[in-house]
Amino acid sequence: MKKFKFTIDGASYSVNVKSVEGNQAEIEVNGKSYAVGLEQEVNTLKTPIIVRKEVQSNPGDSKITATPAPKPGKVGANSLKAPLPGSIIRVAVNVGDTVKQGDLLLVMESMKMENNILAEKGGVVSSIEVEAGQAVMQDDLLLNIE
Repeated sequence: MKKFKFTIDGASYSVNVKSVEGNQAEIEVNGKSYAVGLEQEVNTLKTPIIVRKEVQSNPGDSKITATPAPKPGKVGANSLKAPLPGSIIRVAVNVGDTVKQGDLLLVMESMKMENNILAEKGGVVSSIEVEAGQAVMQDDLLLNIE
């Protein structure tokens, strides 16, 4: 189970993601369980996708939409971002390494699966913004290749 803390319009929400299957998720917000429909099915893609989670406590309530903000770091045209929320298991490169398209950059655990994150193009690793054991949200900056 992944735990997150959201602040939306000044209100604090403690969110536990219990499970995600296809485009349905079971979450707990401030101790109350919800079945949540995702805007699109979560896939393990190389390129980042935006998944919005909508929570309704009562049919008349307004929807809470949370999109994780990327972690600070220098984001450029050659930045690699996390395709899904998860945990970094292993970083396979170092700053200064030359990589080519298809090379393994890091291994990430997401939804109980290990995902190899590969270089989409060749270049030199100019910065690494994560380390093994670190939890990341979708669209967090992982590394830069120049």
